[in-house]
Amino acid sequence: MKEIVSNLAAVLRKNLAFFAISLLAFALLYSFFYGIFTIPVLEIGFFKDVKPGVLDYSYIVLSSLISATIVTLTKYSAKNKMATRGAASLGIASGAFATICPVCLGINFLVFGSFITLPLVSLVPYAGWLQLAGLAVLAFSLWLTVKSSYENICLACTAKTDRRDADLFGAAFSPAQKYIFAGLLIIALFSLGLQIIPTAGATQITGAATDPHGLNVDEITLQVLPEKGFTIDARWGDSVSKMVKAGVLDVNKLNDLLTKRYGQPLTAEQKKLLTDDYSEEKLAINSKNAVFVMYVLWTLAKHDDNQILLSSPFASSFKGYDIGVGKAGYGDTKLIELTPEQQDIAKYVALNSYRPCCGNPTGHPDCSHGFSALGLIELMANQGYTKEQIFDAFVKFNSFWFPSTYIQDALYFKLAEKKDWNDVSKELVAGKQYSSLSGSYAVKKYLQELGL
Repeated sequence: MKEIVSNLAAVLRKNLAFFAISLLAFALLYSFFYGIFTIPVLEIGFFKDVKPGVLDYSYIVLSSLISATIVTLTKYSAKNKMATRGAASLGIASGAFATICPVCLGINFLVFGSFITLPLVSLVPYAGWLQLAGLAVLAFSLWLTVKSSYENICLACTAKTDRRDADLFGAAFSPAQKYIFAGLLIIALFSLGLQIIPTAGATQITGAATDPHGLNVDEITLQVLPEKGFTIDARWGDSVSKMVKAGVLDVNKLNDLLTKRYGQPLTAEQKKLLTDDYSEEKLAINSKNAVFVMYVLWTLAKHDDNQILLSSPFASSFKGYDIGVGKAGYGDTKLIELTPEQQDIAKYVALNSYRPCCGNPTGHPDCSHGFSALGLIELMANQGYTKEQIFDAFVKFNSFWFPSTYIQDALYFKLAEKKDWNDVSKELVAGKQYSSLSGSYAVKKYLQELGL
């Protein structure tokens, strides 16, 4: 063991500059994945629902050190023509798997102002264990590379290597090693693809006013997303002022975030809403204020002391939740008082309404839109609205957060059931069959098979 460690230290000393550059590169890469920074100017990056913690930073440091060491040893082996690149490649493949799995959890990928929420949030409570497992795989990969470099042989290869197997980056692979290498890469890519394909693949329906099926797509689109947006009868009341006074919503922080991340500074009307003690302003959503409304409702549901939120399976994972517009917290402030009857209505709607970013109901919020929808539900329940009215508002607001999903739903009902969008039960639309990740994907697939 001493000789192996000594050999490793010697290799790193001889390649110190390369190791330092590799370490910096991996540190930047992992930091980017964990939302420590975004690409300047473009503001492209990853944004976690929960701020990076000590475990995340520790993972970044350790993963960077191990990955940089593996790469340095690989470079050393290649330069000295040692038969160690097979083990090193195996190590890198293992590293890819170990890195992608922990990184993907609980992240929202923000690109040019559009949210794509990844559907693996149910694993968030186990993120720490997955990170430790990832480090274990990386450590095993490092051990393979270090030991094979020291012994100048490929541990995973047979004693006599057939050079015809040197078919990837000049590395010699045994049959078993090929299967392991390919398997790890496939699993890693599948994990990443599972998150991105179902949501990112749903493109907006646009084009000519009519299509081969005789549908007036423009007319249907305007039914789902009218140019003026939607205004419902529910009012903000004192809910916003309560958040501001409690410190869970900071006007300056919200303005800075909307300006820097979205290029949408607060308007005069929005500032007035945030500074008034009470507002008779009705809730409205359109293409210009959808992000603002999302953040205000998000904050409302995140901090409201309500059993729907506190009994969700994700509650323990969001205790230090901070979205950057006020302060960290979760169900820590009484913002909305609900009677037992109102609570039952809110709970029913929350547990029977979904968003196409995942397979979880609104009653189990795990992302920005889940919390926002819950805030809308609780606010309307408090003001005496019925389940039917709340479901209707839910679909209207979600249509501006997930436009392609609900345009596709409207096309589906027109084609499959000959129903106009306004005549469709919004409780049905809000349910798992049409508003969840799997439901929206099924509708999309149906339309694709018809050539739409």
